[in-house]
Amino acid sequence: MIRIAYVINYIVKNGPSSVVLNIINNLDREKYDVSLITLFSGNDSEVVAQLKDKGISVYECTTLSRMKCLLGQNKEFADTVEKGCFDILHTHGIIPDILSSRLRTTAKQITTIHNNMYEDYLDTYGYAKSRIFIALHMAALKRLDECVCCSKSVYDVMKQHLLNASFIRNGIEPAQAHSVVTREEVDVPEDARVFLYAGVLNSRKNVAWLIDNFVQYHENDEYLLVLGNGEKEAECKAKADDHVRMLGFQTDPIAYMNISDVYVSASKSEGFSISVLEALSCGLGLLLSDIPSHREVVEMGQDVYLGETFPPENFAMKLNALRERKTNKAEIRAFQERKLSVKTMTLQYAGLYID
Repeated sequence: MIRIAYVINYIVKNGPSSVVLNIINNLDREKYDVSLITLFSGNDSEVVAQLKDKGISVYECTTLSRMKCLLGQNKEFADTVEKGCFDILHTHGIIPDILSSRLRTTAKQITTIHNNMYEDYLDTYGYAKSRIFIALHMAALKRLDECVCCSKSVYDVMKQHLLNASFIRNGIEPAQAHSVVTREEVDVPEDARVFLYAGVLNSRKNVAWLIDNFVQYHENDEYLLVLGNGEKEAECKAKADDHVRMLGFQTDPIAYMNISDVYVSASKSEGFSISVLEALSCGLGLLLSDIPSHREVVEMGQDVYLGETFPPENFAMKLNALRERKTNKAEIRAFQERKLSVKTMTLQYAGLYID
């Protein structure tokens, strides 16, 4: 029995948390004794309860803060690891990686790198702070046993800096809605072609630019649903016309994917977008910004037409190319289950754990 602990800032239902949950829920429990350590407040109590119901040990640290962790004041975490006698620590995120790298432990130390920090940190923190965070994170990563990138495109960047890098692509369970939404409810005609974006409305996701260009180039039967909120929400609303529906944060985005045809994102940087994978599992075509991780997904569909990637100056041309070619929902769903499933991802992680 291999004792493994996953370490994350806090556990919720999206982002890196969903990767952790997918691995935990699909590991062979006869071979693995699984625990989860969360560092800060923000846990989804429902998710924690579900894990405990499945026999997962959940350790919720209560005395830590990000600043304390950076300053080395992390006794509660170190004590939790020591008492757990784990064989493997699998961390997710800069603070968990830093804490793991500082431990004196016999456990093998693995991390999953969920983004391209050279782009993501710069956009999030600005030039000066991003240099500091990149230096801290890279120093920690070099002390771990294995750094698993969430996509080949992230690996292609990180392998230039890390000798201990590999990659396992994110995978998901087929997405299931918990409710039913109709096109009538969002004031969209039944025969319309519906585009959808789901995520944060910030500068990195570039949603204001997306809305601006959609408004310029959409046809009369095309509509855009925007799910999410964030710092750029007011700007997004100001750019929208009567073919754009600003629907705010939604707890069940899959219900909206089920009434849509194309998932669209103009993001400037992604590790390997869970929202894109969810869209594929719903059979949606893709219209994505031409960044490495988006290209990676679209180019994986050599035998299935998944959609288009666009550089900023060619948005209209690629939108028109998507109109001229038909995507097949059943083929796209089958592609996701075959190439980007949680089963495939978990088997690869299990192989790594055994090694």
